[in-house]
Amino acid sequence: MKMILEKDIVSLTDFARQTRKHTAELKKNNRPRVLTHNGKAAAVVLSVAAYDEMAHAAEEYRLDMELKAALEAYDRGDRGRPLDEAFGDLRARLFKAKPKK
Repeated sequence: MKMILEKDIVSLTDFARQTRKHTAELKKNNRPRVLTHNGKAAAVVLSVAAYDEMAHAAEEYRLDMELKAALEAYDRGDRGRPLDEAFGDLRARLFKAKPKK
């Protein structure tokens, strides 16, 4: 998402007055819109597609960091827990979470 400053920064008042126009442009260009109040940035508005793209990228980054941490722990000799112990804990949580009939 690359911003074009002269097109992507608008006042909150202008956005409110021309909401349909601005939301159509958000959808068409897939770029964020910075809304200003008294000349200062107040909010950022994204199209749904741009938000989904950003959320997906953030989730991918989070998973990459978890994998990196796990690989580093493995390299340090931390081999985790035995399989029987891990499955035992999962079973205990699963059966504890089920409602009784």
